[in-house]
Amino acid sequence: MLKLLRKNAADYVRANIVAYFFMILIFVIGIVIGAMAVKTLPDEQKAELVGYLRVFFQGLVEPQNTAGDTQALLFGVMVSNIKVIVIMWLLGFTIVGIPFVLFMVCLRGFVIGFTVGFLVNEYIMKGLLFALVSVLPHNFLAVPAILATGVSATTFSLMLVRRNKNKANLFYNSIAYSVFCLTMLFVMVGAALVEVYVSPVFMKTVAQIIVK
Repeated sequence: MLKLLRKNAADYVRANIVAYFFMILIFVIGIVIGAMAVKTLPDEQKAELVGYLRVFFQGLVEPQNTAGDTQALLFGVMVSNIKVIVIMWLLGFTIVGIPFVLFMVCLRGFVIGFTVGFLVNEYIMKGLLFALVSVLPHNFLAVPAILATGVSATTFSLMLVRRNKNKANLFYNSIAYSVFCLTMLFVMVGAALVEVYVSPVFMKTVAQIIVK
Protein backbone atom coordinates (compact mmCIF):
# COMPACT_ATOMS: atom_id res chain seq x y z
CA MET A 1 0.00 0.00 0.00
CA LEU A 2 2.78 2.40 0.94
CA LYS A 3 4.68 1.56 -2.25
CA LEU A 4 1.55 2.23 -4.30
CA LEU A 5 1.06 5.62 -2.63
CA ARG A 6 4.70 6.51 -3.30
CA LYS A 7 4.37 5.46 -6.93
CA ASN A 8 1.17 7.47 -7.40
CA ALA A 9 2.75 10.51 -5.74
CA ALA A 10 5.85 10.21 -7.93
CA ASP A 11 3.71 9.86 -11.06
CA TYR A 12 1.65 12.90 -10.05
CA VAL A 13 4.73 15.07 -9.50
CA ARG A 14 6.30 13.96 -12.80
CA ALA A 15 3.07 14.69 -14.67
CA ASN A 16 2.88 18.19 -13.16
CA ILE A 17 6.57 19.05 -12.91
CA VAL A 18 6.22 22.12 -15.15
CA ALA A 19 3.25 23.40 -13.12
CA TYR A 20 5.19 22.91 -9.87
CA PHE A 21 8.21 24.72 -11.28
CA PHE A 22 6.03 27.65 -12.37
CA MET A 23 4.20 27.75 -9.01
CA ILE A 24 7.49 27.72 -7.09
CA LEU A 25 8.76 30.50 -9.37
CA ILE A 26 5.70 32.63 -8.57
CA PHE A 27 6.27 31.98 -4.86
CA VAL A 28 9.95 32.95 -5.08
CA ILE A 29 9.05 36.12 -7.00
CA GLY A 30 6.71 37.00 -4.13
CA ILE A 31 9.52 36.48 -1.61
CA VAL A 32 11.88 38.71 -3.61
CA ILE A 33 9.28 41.47 -3.98
CA GLY A 34 8.52 41.27 -0.26
CA ALA A 35 12.19 41.54 0.68
CA MET A 36 12.67 44.48 -1.69
CA ALA A 37 9.57 46.21 -0.31
CA VAL A 38 11.36 46.60 3.05
CA LYS A 39 13.79 49.04 1.42
CA THR A 40 10.94 51.22 0.16
CA LEU A 41 9.30 51.70 3.57
CA PRO A 42 9.30 55.33 4.83
CA ASP A 43 11.29 55.92 8.02
CA GLU A 44 8.09 56.69 9.95
CA GLN A 45 6.56 53.31 9.11
CA LYS A 46 9.82 51.53 9.90
CA ALA A 47 9.95 53.20 13.31
CA GLU A 48 6.33 52.24 13.95
CA LEU A 49 6.95 48.60 12.99
CA VAL A 50 10.06 48.46 15.17
CA GLY A 51 7.98 49.75 18.07
CA TYR A 52 5.43 47.00 17.52
CA LEU A 53 8.23 44.43 17.38
CA ARG A 54 9.70 45.62 20.68
CA VAL A 55 6.32 45.27 22.36
CA PHE A 56 5.91 41.85 20.75
CA PHE A 57 9.35 40.67 21.90
CA GLN A 58 8.67 41.95 25.41
CA GLY A 59 5.39 40.07 25.46
CA LEU A 60 7.15 36.85 24.46
CA VAL A 61 9.60 36.95 27.36
CA GLU A 62 6.86 37.62 29.91
CA PRO A 63 4.75 34.81 31.44
CA GLN A 64 2.84 32.62 29.00
CA ASN A 65 -0.70 33.46 27.92
CA THR A 66 -3.64 31.65 29.47
CA ALA A 67 -5.07 28.50 27.92
CA GLY A 68 -8.05 30.51 26.71
CA ASP A 69 -5.81 32.95 24.84
CA THR A 70 -3.91 30.07 23.24
CA GLN A 71 -7.13 28.37 22.14
CA ALA A 72 -8.41 31.62 20.66
CA LEU A 73 -5.13 32.09 18.79
CA LEU A 74 -5.25 28.50 17.52
CA PHE A 75 -8.82 28.97 16.32
CA GLY A 76 -7.88 32.16 14.48
CA VAL A 77 -4.84 30.60 12.80
CA MET A 78 -6.79 27.47 11.82
CA VAL A 79 -9.60 29.54 10.30
CA SER A 80 -7.07 31.59 8.35
CA ASN A 81 -5.23 28.51 7.05
CA ILE A 82 -8.41 26.63 6.19
CA LYS A 83 -9.76 29.70 4.40
CA VAL A 84 -6.71 29.76 2.09
CA ILE A 85 -7.22 26.16 0.97
CA VAL A 86 -11.01 26.50 0.64
CA ILE A 87 -10.71 29.64 -1.49
CA MET A 88 -8.10 28.04 -3.76
CA TRP A 89 -10.28 24.91 -4.03
CA LEU A 90 -13.29 26.99 -5.07
CA LEU A 91 -11.19 28.99 -7.55
CA GLY A 92 -10.19 25.70 -9.20
CA PHE A 93 -13.82 25.20 -10.22
CA THR A 94 -13.85 28.53 -12.07
CA ILE A 95 -12.27 29.07 -15.45
CA VAL A 96 -11.04 32.55 -14.45
CA GLY A 97 -9.64 31.40 -11.09
CA ILE A 98 -6.04 30.76 -12.18
CA PRO A 99 -4.79 34.39 -11.85
CA PHE A 100 -6.28 34.60 -8.35
CA VAL A 101 -4.61 31.33 -7.32
CA LEU A 102 -1.28 32.64 -8.57
CA PHE A 103 -1.86 35.89 -6.70
CA MET A 104 -2.50 34.00 -3.44
CA VAL A 105 0.73 32.02 -3.88
CA CYS A 106 2.68 35.18 -4.68
CA LEU A 107 1.11 36.97 -1.69
CA ARG A 108 2.23 34.17 0.65
CA GLY A 109 5.76 34.57 -0.66
CA PHE A 110 5.53 38.35 -0.27
CA VAL A 111 4.52 38.08 3.39
CA ILE A 112 7.39 35.70 4.13
CA GLY A 113 9.89 37.80 2.19
CA PHE A 114 8.79 41.02 3.88
CA THR A 115 8.83 39.48 7.36
CA VAL A 116 12.28 37.96 7.00
CA GLY A 117 13.64 41.02 5.17
CA PHE A 118 12.42 43.45 7.82
CA LEU A 119 13.75 41.39 10.74
CA VAL A 120 17.14 40.98 9.10
CA ASN A 121 17.26 44.66 8.11
CA GLU A 122 16.60 45.79 11.70
CA TYR A 123 18.28 43.13 13.84
CA ILE A 124 20.87 41.58 11.46
CA MET A 125 21.84 38.08 12.69
CA LYS A 126 19.46 38.12 15.65
CA GLY A 127 16.68 39.07 13.25
CA LEU A 128 17.65 36.24 10.91
CA LEU A 129 17.61 33.77 13.79
CA PHE A 130 14.20 34.99 14.95
CA ALA A 131 12.88 34.86 11.38
CA LEU A 132 14.01 31.25 11.05
CA VAL A 133 12.33 30.07 14.27
CA SER A 134 9.16 32.11 13.72
CA VAL A 135 8.63 31.62 9.99
CA LEU A 136 10.21 28.28 9.10
CA PRO A 137 8.53 25.67 11.40
CA HIS A 138 4.90 26.09 10.36
CA ASN A 139 5.70 27.15 6.80
CA PHE A 140 7.62 23.89 6.41
CA LEU A 141 4.13 22.38 6.22
CA ALA A 142 2.06 25.33 5.01
CA VAL A 143 4.10 26.34 1.96
CA PRO A 144 4.18 22.88 0.31
CA ALA A 145 0.44 22.54 1.00
CA ILE A 146 -0.30 25.90 -0.60
CA LEU A 147 1.93 25.18 -3.61
CA ALA A 148 0.41 21.73 -4.09
CA THR A 149 -3.13 23.12 -3.81
CA GLY A 150 -2.22 25.89 -6.25
CA VAL A 151 -0.95 23.37 -8.80
CA SER A 152 -4.01 21.17 -8.33
CA ALA A 153 -6.39 24.13 -8.65
CA THR A 154 -4.74 25.47 -11.81
CA THR A 155 -4.53 22.07 -13.52
CA PHE A 156 -8.16 21.33 -12.68
CA SER A 157 -9.22 24.75 -13.93
CA LEU A 158 -7.30 24.16 -17.18
CA MET A 159 -9.08 20.84 -17.53
CA LEU A 160 -12.40 22.69 -17.31
CA VAL A 161 -11.21 25.06 -20.04
CA ARG A 162 -10.67 22.09 -22.33
CA ARG A 163 -14.32 21.19 -21.75
CA ASN A 164 -14.12 17.44 -21.34
CA LYS A 165 -17.45 16.11 -22.67
CA ASN A 166 -17.29 12.96 -20.53
CA LYS A 167 -19.38 14.02 -17.53
CA ALA A 168 -18.57 10.86 -15.59
CA ASN A 169 -14.85 11.46 -16.01
CA LEU A 170 -15.31 15.09 -14.97
CA PHE A 171 -17.21 13.96 -11.87
CA TYR A 172 -14.43 11.57 -10.78
CA ASN A 173 -11.79 14.23 -11.48
CA SER A 174 -13.76 16.65 -9.33
CA ILE A 175 -13.88 14.13 -6.49
CA ALA A 176 -10.14 13.42 -6.77
CA TYR A 177 -9.40 17.16 -6.83
CA SER A 178 -11.59 17.77 -3.78
CA VAL A 179 -10.04 14.87 -1.84
CA PHE A 180 -6.56 16.19 -2.62
CA CYS A 181 -7.50 19.68 -1.40
CA LEU A 182 -9.05 18.15 1.72
CA THR A 183 -5.74 16.39 2.41
CA MET A 184 -3.88 19.69 2.04
CA LEU A 185 -6.43 21.26 4.40
CA PHE A 186 -5.44 18.75 7.09
CA VAL A 187 -1.79 19.62 6.44
CA MET A 188 -2.66 23.29 7.01
CA VAL A 189 -4.36 22.36 10.29
CA GLY A 190 -1.09 20.68 11.30
CA ALA A 191 0.75 23.87 10.32
CA ALA A 192 -1.57 25.85 12.59
CA LEU A 193 -0.80 23.54 15.51
CA VAL A 194 2.94 23.98 14.91
CA GLU A 195 2.55 27.76 14.64
CA VAL A 196 0.67 28.03 17.93
CA TYR A 197 2.35 25.35 20.08
CA VAL A 198 5.84 24.80 18.64
CA SER A 199 7.09 28.05 17.09
CA PRO A 200 6.47 30.21 20.22
CA VAL A 201 8.83 27.99 22.25
CA PHE A 202 11.74 28.87 19.95
CA MET A 203 10.54 32.44 19.47
CA LYS A 204 10.59 33.05 23.25
CA THR A 205 14.19 31.84 23.50
CA VAL A 206 15.39 34.09 20.67
CA ALA A 207 13.31 37.04 21.94
CA GLN A 208 15.14 36.85 25.26
CA ILE A 209 18.40 37.31 23.34
CA ILE A 210 17.05 40.26 21.36
CA VAL A 211 15.62 42.26 24.30
CA LYS A 212 18.82 42.00 26.34
